[in-house]
Amino acid sequence: MPTGSLTAPPAVLTQWQVRPAASPKDIEQLCRDLQIPPLLASILWSRGLGTEAVRHLNPPLALTQIPDLDAAAERLELALKNKKRILIHGDYDADGITGTAVLCLGLRALGGNVIPFIPDRLKDGYGIHPDRVEEHISRADLFLTVDCGITNLEEIKALQAAGVEVIVSDHHQPGTEKPQCLIVHPKMSPLAKQGLPELTGAGVAYHLLWALHKRLGLEEPKEYSDIATIGTIADVAPLLGENRALINEGLSRLADSKWPGLRAAVSQSRLDGLPTARDVAFILAPRLNAAGRLGEADKGLELLMTPSERRARELAVYLDTRNNERRKIQDEMFELALTKCDPDAPALILDDPNWHPGVMGIVASNILERYYKPVFIIAQGKGSVRSTPGISAVKGLTYAAQHLKRFGGHSQAAGFAIKDDKIEAFKAAILDYVGQHPSPVRSLIADAVVSAAQIDDDLYKAIQSLEPFGEGHPSPLLALTDKLDMARAVGQTKTTLQLRISGIKGVAWRKGDMAEQFSPGETVSAVVSLRENTWNGQTNLEFIAEDLKQAEPLITEGSSVPQRFFRGHTKSAEVLRLEQLPLAADLLIATHDLSKIVEATPEIYFDLKPLYLHELETQLAQYPQLGEVRKSFVFISRGQALPFSPEKSSLIMQILEELELLKHGRALRGQKRNPYSSETLIKGLLEHYKLQTFINAYKYFDDASFDQTVANLFG
Repeated sequence: MPTGSLTAPPAVLTQWQVRPAASPKDIEQLCRDLQIPPLLASILWSRGLGTEAVRHLNPPLALTQIPDLDAAAERLELALKNKKRILIHGDYDADGITGTAVLCLGLRALGGNVIPFIPDRLKDGYGIHPDRVEEHISRADLFLTVDCGITNLEEIKALQAAGVEVIVSDHHQPGTEKPQCLIVHPKMSPLAKQGLPELTGAGVAYHLLWALHKRLGLEEPKEYSDIATIGTIADVAPLLGENRALINEGLSRLADSKWPGLRAAVSQSRLDGLPTARDVAFILAPRLNAAGRLGEADKGLELLMTPSERRARELAVYLDTRNNERRKIQDEMFELALTKCDPDAPALILDDPNWHPGVMGIVASNILERYYKPVFIIAQGKGSVRSTPGISAVKGLTYAAQHLKRFGGHSQAAGFAIKDDKIEAFKAAILDYVGQHPSPVRSLIADAVVSAAQIDDDLYKAIQSLEPFGEGHPSPLLALTDKLDMARAVGQTKTTLQLRISGIKGVAWRKGDMAEQFSPGETVSAVVSLRENTWNGQTNLEFIAEDLKQAEPLITEGSSVPQRFFRGHTKSAEVLRLEQLPLAADLLIATHDLSKIVEATPEIYFDLKPLYLHELETQLAQYPQLGEVRKSFVFISRGQALPFSPEKSSLIMQILEELELLKHGRALRGQKRNPYSSETLIKGLLEHYKLQTFINAYKYFDDASFDQTVANLFG
């Protein structure tokens, strides 16, 4: 029997892990190339970017290498020349709407006779509806899909049989058979074969327009990049490589867009300054998606395409209102869906004829977040799937295909159409499919471990330099272990947990019920991201906690059992016991002797007393950080003494001289330098990284993770 509860969600075990620290040798060049501190370079390395980080994070905006892109552009050029009627069939989500707008606006600007068509989510569903084919035949000479079409084999055959030329531009998973027409699809590109991030529907549309411009001898159509950026981010595309290049251009244009609709949307959303990827994902894109979810995707398309400032403002207000209505419908449906959930089932397959099909995907996502198992929601003949890693949504639908009218999607999200009399058989097939997989376990991966002393403005500014963040390139998650000052539930519904850990303020959303689990003064571990919070004119650095628990040893990915490096006391004569680290007096080569010992010694036991660890942490403060170097330049410019120890001040002066910002003790203003070109700064930062990471591992890791960290740092 379903036992879901509105107030007592099931406890879902979350396994924490920390990415292993990178070797200083591996990240030195990364620090120089990206001008970031070793901690962030280690995070990028451990995420798998490595030597390709620069290409992924600072890519040039270049025309994609998708096969048949130029051939499709050639067909469009011919259609323009011969005044053919071009029907652009998009999708009702933000990716499909923006991609349709890009090509519609772009082709019309070139003199094209272009007709946009966005299906009604509630009546037509996803893709080319068979009942619409005759209508399309009567209106089109060239039929171009955006963000759909790759699985519409029969519909495309019917269009072609009637003499309509078809081009499919899509990015969804192709079936075993593909349409017999020109296909512009990122999965067919060389980059996809290398496992690199792929363009979304809007991204493909942008590059198709670009390829056409190139054929016509025109400049790249960058003025359309802000429209395509909204679709790219809304579709949760990895913000790396080609996608990143596109959104970097688009975000830079969004605040002062050429398009009245985008300007009105930004204004209506009350966004200050340059919109970020997060602003697009959580503020702008949901308004476009709300229109599609409620069966009015045409309103979203009109907003993007209208030349009228007045109409743009009207539509922006209207879509804002509809988005609020969408939230209300979604919240009510979510509460009811929870009462139907069986926490013991391998998958949650929920149906109700009175539910709104337009918000099924969001509700499915929210239920998955709570129960962490695949969720299938069915309403009025349509279905939406959200799944966990390792259990493919689209493969599950393929397994149950005999019970479906049609389906499509990706591994984590998909959609389908189904007749009411097939629902029970469909449920049985899905439960059988999911039952063939291990039960999913929610995991939380922290990118690094930090002490409270490491969380400062320098670190936050360095993190900001790696924006935009999003899917595939999230803001760093840091594991913080320290004394809890305060934990209390706040807000009207007491669902927000307000925290202070070692003097640093933070919040944990939707975790207010955890407040009674913690007591001030106890040591806790939290996985956090950093943010700036402005209140009453004051801006402070705070954190957002993804999870919180009583402190226990942290575990790194890939660690098993300790092999060579241990903590504690031993009497064995066959191993080396270190009560203090053999550190050189010279800060820039402090760990040189330790590295030699680590390389040469089969087993080492580290038995470091709290007082010695405190001395090490005090020594860490002697390494100049980038912010301190910048402040010192200001002090020197004003003729003021440096407020640091003689040893630290000497290193800072050496760094400024290497950067040619100091001559005969005088600051040279008006110069712009890459601070990471200073050998002294780089060496100091790397030594600091090694010692700080070692201390954190000694204090907070389990034995196997400590062993792995020492090997990575000094081996």
